[in-house]
Amino acid sequence: THDQLSLKKHLEFGWRDPELPEVIQMLQHQFPSVQSNAAAYLQHLCFGDNKIKAEIRRQGGIQLLVDLLDHRMAEVHRSACGALRNLVYGKANDDNKIALKNCGGIPALVRLLRKTSDVEVRELVTGVLWNLSSCDALKMPIIQDALAVLTNTVIIPHSTWDVSPHQEDRKLQMHTSQVLRNATGCLRNVSSAGEEARRRMRECEGLTDTLLFVIQTSLGSSEIDSKTIENCVCILRNLSYRLAAETSQGQQMGTDELDGLLCSDASGKDGETSGCWGKKKKKKKSQDQWDGVGPLPDTAEPPKGIQMLWHPSIVKPYLTLLSECSNPDTLEGAAGALQNLAAGSWKVSPAV
Repeated sequence: THDQLSLKKHLEFGWRDPELPEVIQMLQHQFPSVQSNAAAYLQHLCFGDNKIKAEIRRQGGIQLLVDLLDHRMAEVHRSACGALRNLVYGKANDDNKIALKNCGGIPALVRLLRKTSDVEVRELVTGVLWNLSSCDALKMPIIQDALAVLTNTVIIPHSTWDVSPHQEDRKLQMHTSQVLRNATGCLRNVSSAGEEARRRMRECEGLTDTLLFVIQTSLGSSEIDSKTIENCVCILRNLSYRLAAETSQGQQMGTDELDGLLCSDASGKDGETSGCWGKKKKKKKSQDQWDGVGPLPDTAEPPKGIQMLWHPSIVKPYLTLLSECSNPDTLEGAAGALQNLAAGSWKVSPAV
């Protein structure tokens, strides 16, 4: 075999493993196969070795690997992304993460994600972004450069949110998608970066709708305990944090939409109050009132985007997760989301 021949030559001619500077230099070789092999060798060398990772950075390897992200060949993309993913894995390697950012690595990863159709490359690129997103200094740069592309080229298509309901096979693929797991993992990390991060993510078109859709399609299936669902719930928990205080629109919507739904008609004969539900409901419920349990009345506009974060209909998926899920991090996320909604000084809290 090829491997045996290589080993035979190695023994015959006394070949040695190349030194690190030589391997890094090979990243600039004229032959793509040499560049790809050099990157793959760096990936192998630095696996689990923080000293080697730091040495590759000091010798300029990160810049050269980032340059390969714009290469014309997918084979080179795969090897370069694999090396970068290892180089920026782990809290001990924040210097590498910042070095990657400083040499234009985040926009380069995003460019590659937009243009490649190679599944493995897409998994690797989103894996690099997930690793980068644990570094506090990179959370806003990732939101700035990658949020829209992750949402539009990964999360929405892989969620099958925009696919007709009968295509069940696509929904099964969604839950096994490593790309979706990586992308939601990245956005979960950056959603903890403060008020501006939350604002940008709440306003990102399609993001909230899609995350909720992914959760809803998992209910009643074994996927309910998956990492992807955990990530989605934790993003929504973070986006619901200080929601009433940070969105004047939220307070307005909460008041206007729910006044009519939660309280009975003021002209009701029975003036008795019933706790947090305001006036006691008439025995015969008018068509546009909501009992807090059944489906929302048809007269109410279906919520979209940011409205979904405070709309009463979001409560049911969270409660279903609490009763069916066994992933402790998902349970904590769902309970936290409900706590965040209940904390607002708005009239959505009675629904919670």
